[in-house]
Amino acid sequence: MITYDPRYMEWEQYCALMAELFAPNQLGTVHENEWRSWATGMNGIGYFVESGIPDPAMFDDWRDWASHLVGIMSITPVIGV
Repeated sequence: MITYDPRYMEWEQYCALMAELFAPNQLGTVHENEWRSWATGMNGIGYFVESGIPDPAMFDDWRDWASHLVGIMSITPVIGV
């Protein structure tokens, strides 16, 4: 699975790349101030339901949340996105 390191990205770039990666799931893009709602929406994607996506409410910054997501994506095998 492709992973995007959020450390050197702006939200718009990260969100667009992830929306493209999961285009069949119609994740879409949002403004940075809506990142938690967007991240919560990822819970509905089958790949993440079984992978234990981090709860965005536990993070103050989207980069911290996305860094945890990178770890999940890099160790979890993809069984259909």
